[in-house]
This record gives sequence, structure tokens and C-alpha cells, in this order.
Amino acid sequence: MYTIKPFEELTYHDDFMFGVVMKDREICRESLECMLGFDIDHIEYAESQKTIEPLYTSHGIRLDVYVQDGNRVYDVEIQNIDEQDLGKRTRYYQSMIDMDSLLKGQDYSELKESIVIFLCRFDPFKKQIPCYTVKRLCEQDTSINVNDAATVQIFNCTSYNKMKNENLRSFLKFVQTNKAESDFTRRLDNMVETQKQIEELKQTYLSWSLHDRDVRHEGMKEGISIGEKRGEERAKLEAARNMLMEGDSTEKIARCTDLTLETVQKLAEQLKVPAAQ
Repeated sequence: MYTIKPFEELTYHDDFMFGVVMKDREICRESLECMLGFDIDHIEYAESQKTIEPLYTSHGIRLDVYVQDGNRVYDVEIQNIDEQDLGKRTRYYQSMIDMDSLLKGQDYSELKESIVIFLCRFDPFKKQIPCYTVKRLCEQDTSINVNDAATVQIFNCTSYNKMKNENLRSFLKFVQTNKAESDFTRRLDNMVETQKQIEELKQTYLSWSLHDRDVRHEGMKEGISIGEKRGEERAKLEAARNMLMEGDSTEKIARCTDLTLETVQKLAEQLKVPAAQ
């Protein structure tokens, strides 16, 4: 039976709350600096739950947190359950991020460095390594610099005690145990508690969760992968949101996204966007 976790019990590592907290650009910047070990001057763009779906017929993805600075693109994912497909997921996420840039007019030679980060509350490779850094190498000579500017960092939060850097160790411990023991993690914890006091956010979470439950039930009836079905529905809603912001009519949006006209009209009301008729 699928149950909705009470809003009051959400923690930083829950998908919804993780996305909300990481919308704060300063928090997002400090989190990236903590995980990656280098300074980031500024965040040009921050978006949680970003959908990338190059074509309506393609299988899109839903990114937990997608940001970029002047030279790099970052995707940060929180992963609570081991679904046994992490390697292929990182491969697909990185390729879709590149495709998103190319479809915006960039040449492949202009692609920014991309860093995909997974915060896992389990050990995906069972080696008790706190951080698995994955880069493309030449098998015959690992000293060769392939220079594809793509990196995947998979943090195994269960081994936080093996992390030498004190700040990162306390951060991973917070993700794994919800125990805030440093200034930064206490700030994260306080922000989570502050967000729980916002009634509008609670209503958004309940709507998000109920829709998630309905998609799950429908997927079970149809024999469709729950994750795939949920991703498709969210991708449609994200596409509709973008088209509304660009001034497209509700009829056109419903036709292009395969959403009902009523759904698009309700989305326009929520966004307070006077959709064209």
C-alpha cells in the first residue's frame, strides 16, 4: 500500500524537501562547494525538479537540482533507494544534459564541463568508499586525458565516517542520519523546519504526493514502470508550464502535451498566468 509521508515528518533527504531547500542559491552554492572541494563564484541559474525532454516522443528525465555557473553545469540527485541501475542512470542523465545544451544552439565544442552528483543513502558498489569519482579513461593507458569534461561523483553517505574532510563528513552524516552537528548542517536543518511552517508549501506537497500516488496506481494497473510513468507525467506538466510562461494558448498546450484542457487551465491558475485563448 502506498502511503504519503506526513509533511511535518519530511527531512532534508526527502525528494520534495531537498528540492525546496536547494532552491536557495546560497545554500546550493555552499552545498556544491562542500561536495566538490572548490569555490564557486556564483550560481547563474538554479532550478529544482527540472525536466529535460528534447522531443515529445523521447524518454525525458527529471532532475532534482540543476544549476550552472559560468563554466560548469551541475546536476545533484538525492537517492534513497538502491534501484540497481545507477550506472546507466548517470550515463543517461549526462547525455540528456548535453542534448539540452545542444538544442539551445550550442556547438558540441562549446559544451560546458558537466558534473553529475548522486547523494546515495546506501552503498551502490558495496566497497565502503565514501565517494566514487567516475571519469572516462583509456583502458590501455589511463594517463591519457580523454578531456570530455564530464564527471560523475557518487557519494556513499553510509560511509560518512571515512570521509577525511570534516565539513563534508558532517554533511554526508546529516544526509544519512539527519543529525546536524556543524554550522552548515544546522542551517540546513533550520531551513527544513522553517519550510514546514509554510502552509502553501504543505498544500503543494500534498498535491504533488497525491498526483504521485495516482500515477503509481495507474502504472500498476497498466503494468508500466512507476518511475517511467511519473517522469512522463511530470515532463508533460513542465512542458506545459514553460509554454504557459511563453504565452501559448491553453488549447495549443493541451494538444502538444497530451494533457487535458482542464489540467492546463488549472496549471495556468496556479501560476497566475493569463494564458492566451
